[in-house]
Amino acid sequence: MEYLKLIRKNKEAVIYELRGEYGDSLVRYIASTPESREVCNRPEIMGVRYTDLLESAITSVLVNFPLASAIRALDPRSIGVVHFLRGSLNFGMRRALARAYGFNIHSSSFITSQRERDKYGRWFIKDNQYRKILITPNGTLFFADVIATGITISNGMDIIVNLAKNSGTPIRQIFFFTIGCHKLEKLLREYHAMLRQLFPRYERTCAVYLEGKFHLADSKTAARIKIQGTDLMRSPCLLAPEFELSQYESIYYPLERCVIYDAGTRACDIEDYLRKLEAYWRELRHLAETGWTLEDALHERWPEDEYRLPIEEFKAVKSKQWQGLSDAFLKKLYGAYRRRWTAAFKKKAGTAQALIDLCDSRLTRLSRVL
Repeated sequence: MEYLKLIRKNKEAVIYELRGEYGDSLVRYIASTPESREVCNRPEIMGVRYTDLLESAITSVLVNFPLASAIRALDPRSIGVVHFLRGSLNFGMRRALARAYGFNIHSSSFITSQRERDKYGRWFIKDNQYRKILITPNGTLFFADVIATGITISNGMDIIVNLAKNSGTPIRQIFFFTIGCHKLEKLLREYHAMLRQLFPRYERTCAVYLEGKFHLADSKTAARIKIQGTDLMRSPCLLAPEFELSQYESIYYPLERCVIYDAGTRACDIEDYLRKLEAYWRELRHLAETGWTLEDALHERWPEDEYRLPIEEFKAVKSKQWQGLSDAFLKKLYGAYRRRWTAAFKKKAGTAQALIDLCDSRLTRLSRVL
């Protein structure tokens, strides 16, 4: 069983080490910041505001990172940021490193990586012809991208590793920041073993998830509305406690189809992105017209099974998932659940009209965004 161990906590960022299950070639963390919670909870934040928040989130994590002292001591000429276009650009890793550590002369590399489905529904990389890559000897490489199927990172890492191998340029360590799922670790373990074999002095591979190690929708995912191989869902998965608490700030948050939707169009093609948001809420409204209730929709995407236990049993379950949290935080989380599920709300949520009204309200808000 995987669990989180609290490492650092302040107003800027909370960082947990992700432990268990593997025994383990990777260093793994889940980090939560006010900015990344906004990005994952409020898909109506888009354009420049979206990228600004992501960059601020990455900066806060870097400042509070457990390995910050070791990174800050590196020669900035040995540091490179690798961008998979266009998703990686949204994270602002190059500027985040400058803001967190004062680096100014670290390098940047770029690889196009546009994924599409073939006629059998399998993902492939359609466009990766443009490459501008610099790998310095014994370099430390930073990556940041949304990870769903992992096809982008697999394609990009193949290019990076082969270039390093053929040029005889050893890589020292890799840090990968993501809003993503387990596919990141699966691939990073493979490349970690490969790099250790190629370069005996290779030191470390580190994965950092923002807000949670999310669930990638697949054929077995019990959700009426989903896009397989694309949607990163809040359940079933391991979330940062702060992100879980934030699901009680608005009824919209746990009902969203995906924590990130389309990360590229969200920054670069706002009208297309907004149409995708509206399409989901219209589809959810259509389900409500067939009798699907608000309670049905909530329990499907945000099951809350452990919250229905008495508080002491709830705390026992959560303490196994999250180590180092205060009793006060767990009481606050349990209280947030109880304040949502009042008798009046439960009665209302048991109707289809409640879901119709909620969808109409959401669609009205989205229509005003532009």
